[in-house]
Amino acid sequence: MMGLNQKGGVRPEKIDWKWDVKNKNQDGAWIGDVNAGVQFNLRDENYVRPLNTNFYLQKPLLFPVSWGNGDKGGITIGEKGKAILVNSYSGERTMHKGEVLYYNFHLIITPFHTINTDFQWSTRFYHRYHNLDSIKATGATVVNIHHGNNINPWINYPFIEWKKMKDYIDEAHSKGLKVKIYNTVRELSNHAWETFPLRSLGHEVYSPGKGGGFSWLQEHVGKDYIAAWFVPEFKDAAIINSGMNRWHNYYVEGMNWLVQNVGIDGIYLDDVAFDRVTMKRVKRVLTQDNHPGIIDLHSANQYNKSDGFINSAVLYMEHFPYLNRLWFGEYFDYEKNGPDFFLTEVSGIPFGLMGEMLQDGGNQWRGMVYGMTNRMPWTENADPRPIWKVWDDFGMQGTKMIGYWVENNPVKSSNPLVPATIYKKNGAVLVSVASWAAEDTSVQLTIDWKALGLDPAKAVITAPDIRNFQTGQVFAKDAPIPVAKNKGMLLIIK
Repeated sequence: MMGLNQKGGVRPEKIDWKWDVKNKNQDGAWIGDVNAGVQFNLRDENYVRPLNTNFYLQKPLLFPVSWGNGDKGGITIGEKGKAILVNSYSGERTMHKGEVLYYNFHLIITPFHTINTDFQWSTRFYHRYHNLDSIKATGATVVNIHHGNNINPWINYPFIEWKKMKDYIDEAHSKGLKVKIYNTVRELSNHAWETFPLRSLGHEVYSPGKGGGFSWLQEHVGKDYIAAWFVPEFKDAAIINSGMNRWHNYYVEGMNWLVQNVGIDGIYLDDVAFDRVTMKRVKRVLTQDNHPGIIDLHSANQYNKSDGFINSAVLYMEHFPYLNRLWFGEYFDYEKNGPDFFLTEVSGIPFGLMGEMLQDGGNQWRGMVYGMTNRMPWTENADPRPIWKVWDDFGMQGTKMIGYWVENNPVKSSNPLVPATIYKKNGAVLVSVASWAAEDTSVQLTIDWKALGLDPAKAVITAPDIRNFQTGQVFAKDAPIPVAKNKGMLLIIK
């Protein structure tokens, strides 16, 4: 479960939750498992998407009069017989003739589709504007162009330097690379040509706020706005968008124009301030005429005071069917959270997606249990190339991923705090083990040789030599596998 004050993990025995929209961006939760789950949200007819990413408290959820009923409403969750019952109650109330209450709710069934593991192994991202020959030499296949560089200088407004961008993308395509750009809705550069027409619409497109920020904003925009991201090198100062409004029509049509005239292969979303319908429209224009339309979503961990203690995956689940990859992400702690947190909040696997890690380069041993690497070249320790090489040497295309959460996984670890996930193909299997144990340990692997299709008499277990990951060695079939604290191992059995 995750949501309603719960970080992603095993569902507590009982939940007793009360509404607190002033401080908490919470109106529902997700409960389930890898192969079946449901998200629910409780709303009324006045629901408006709140601000997120540091600004929830400035525009929080509107209290649903029906479900909330003053302080009488709430949610309890617990076992009832063989089922889990979500009991959404609103308490007693008096109604008068002609009064109407709207008890609206959303239900989302997960997973949205089967996981495309082959896309994960073959699609490798490079997160920087850089020389294309150098990028190609790393083994990356897709360039993510962030903002604040020569071809995409202005945040969420990629229309001024579009000719430079097109030249870069044309060259990338000639070298067999794809290019995606940073372009989202949450804030808008002060270089947008429409800044003052948008300002004339009052608070429709720009949120009310205390002003301030970069001197240009104070001198030209004046007051009553929220100052957002600022890039000193380009003097690019953004203003926070108000949420759902007509600017989203411009955003979708702008994306359409970028696909048709600039040739972008997709977008890199940095948190999202729009709804599911807008996401569907964006996916439609990005994938028209057989364009790849790759969308990956990055989120900073929203489970904190300024974001209203909402889990990023709960906040964005309605968008997940249209994504290709998750980057969850900034302020996610890969060291102190357990396997269930990784599975629910980070990996994307229960929703038919796969993910990557970001904060401090991630934990590459734990990441591989979920098929994740880190972002290149972001921090000094973020270099997925040694893992990519293992994928290529082993031949990951066409493998079947069987996670430690699968009951009949043919390879089982003797310690639940050191789980094993396998990537199986004819004649060989790649085993990923990673440790959440409190200290260095070793594990025995129980191997169902028949299920793997391998002859134990001829099988060899090898730990390949992987730079900055592990030293190469060979293990006897019944030998204990040593696993260092917070680390792990990749083994090939063939």
